[in-house]
Amino acid sequence: MSLEGKLEVEIDIQSSADKFYNLFKSQIYHLPTISSDIIQKVELHDGDWNSSDAVKHWNYTLDGKALTVKEKVKVDDENKSITFNIMEGDILKEFKSFKSTGQATAKADGNGSTVKWTIDYEKLNESVAEPNSYTNAVIKITKDVDGHLLNA
Repeated sequence: MSLEGKLEVEIDIQSSADKFYNLFKSQIYHLPTISSDIIQKVELHDGDWNSSDAVKHWNYTLDGKALTVKEKVKVDDENKSITFNIMEGDILKEFKSFKSTGQATAKADGNGSTVKWTIDYEKLNESVAEPNSYTNAVIKITKDVDGHLLNA
């Protein structure tokens, strides 16, 4: 049994790909007010808010548990993609490696966008469950951000 895995989910949103990507790239500190039931705090640890290699510290709640994580960001302006590589935190108690990538793509008909999230991980052992809670969290956060952008 392989300990490595990948989960992918695509979510259609009404917001533009540019607005969605830019919020995650340079205004991610707004997430606690946009999706407060999951994200409580996002703090800049090193670098600046909108650059690659910035290090951010998160406080979040998943499955009723208060958790923390420190991650390093890679941004790709050309593809409107942002990758969060986990460096430290509670998630590494179950996973050897964990990264999530979100990419926003405008729909061909011009009506909204599609956001694709990919979670790549390696479990520490076979007893660790698939990280479906994280997939559910990114779906909810994506929908919350879309609603926020539409009302902004």
